[in-house]
Amino acid sequence: MPAPSAEPLTITLPDSRRLGLTRYGNPAHPAVIFHHGYASSGLSVPPCAELLAELQVQVLAPDRPGAGQSDVDENLTLASFAADVALAVQALRVPGKLGVTGWSAGALHGMALAALYPARVAALHLLSPILPFGDPAAHEEFTIGWKAVRYANEYLPALGKRAFAEISEEWHEQPDASIDKFLTLIFGPPEQVVGFEPANRALLRDAAVQGFTHEGQGVYFDSRAICRPLSFSLSAIEAPTTIWQGTADTIWPADSLHYLTDRITRAHLRLLPDEGHMLYLKHWEAILRQLRAEMG
Repeated sequence: MPAPSAEPLTITLPDSRRLGLTRYGNPAHPAVIFHHGYASSGLSVPPCAELLAELQVQVLAPDRPGAGQSDVDENLTLASFAADVALAVQALRVPGKLGVTGWSAGALHGMALAALYPARVAALHLLSPILPFGDPAAHEEFTIGWKAVRYANEYLPALGKRAFAEISEEWHEQPDASIDKFLTLIFGPPEQVVGFEPANRALLRDAAVQGFTHEGQGVYFDSRAICRPLSFSLSAIEAPTTIWQGTADTIWPADSLHYLTDRITRAHLRLLPDEGHMLYLKHWEAILRQLRAEMG
């Protein structure tokens, strides 16, 4: 019997917290770990059942603490979540080495997993990655807007926690209006959003609704985690690393990514002309094919 296209899973961690994951594909196959973006969840993986069967690979998409079925972790760090994922992979008896990927803020969690568990990771793909907010060297590459976000997160945490609770309520009460606001933020004026595929709109909407469970606490603590100083070195990443970046990305400028290529020994920047921050949705097949080839 074929595996379901999206199978919800829950792992109980040693400290009794629940870690929710979504599995796509056959559990007997090697796994690609997909780290979702900020304020999202493991439901943001594009449907690709036939491709997974062809490649003989599964995708495991964990929900970070406070998203979906994952319990809130007030002490969340990049390193602690990497440990959560490593425990889940062990509990699920995933065979072989892992392909690891992460979109946007999820790329930071992908880097942590690859740096802290190098023996388990065969390849790392960073999709429209952001830079670690907790590294002063990365901070030099930030736009004024991102520097303001960093400042607010560090010095106005109570304000942020209330704001995420209000945003969570909006996502659950008005999911369609909320996704339209999000797409306008990504793409610009509403007329530029018209061509966005309805299936992708629904995918991101449902993933964000799950991301804003627990009154937005998960998003709040995730924002705190990505602003902490790194407890690992990017030079510890041994796996071949591909950075997928669009030249038209309005969220994070491509010219700042030398920060990553300077520090990750085997990193390669793959620039895609005229693509924006959500390029992974369009290029998911190419990403998976390359990852699977690198996994052996």
